[in-house]
Amino acid sequence: MVRQSQEAGAKVLLLGMLLPPNYGERYITAFAQTFKAVAEAQKVPLVPFFLEGVGGVPEMMQEDGIHPALAAQERLLENAWPALEPLL
Repeated sequence: MVRQSQEAGAKVLLLGMLLPPNYGERYITAFAQTFKAVAEAQKVPLVPFFLEGVGGVPEMMQEDGIHPALAAQERLLENAWPALEPLL
């Protein structure tokens, strides 16, 4: 997806995610490393954990506990903005 976006002329910002602890340390580490590896290989900026300060905070999440709620939008912008602004 990153490569195809770049080929189409888009500037790409990779928004990384982390997994909850119940996935196990080995899988969690491999998952996080994937974002770093893609960012390095494709030479794109990375926000390591887009949901920093949001994930696991009930009032910031929708009822499903997976997706951010409206209350989280400002924090998500704060998380992404330092890496996003230079691309604009």
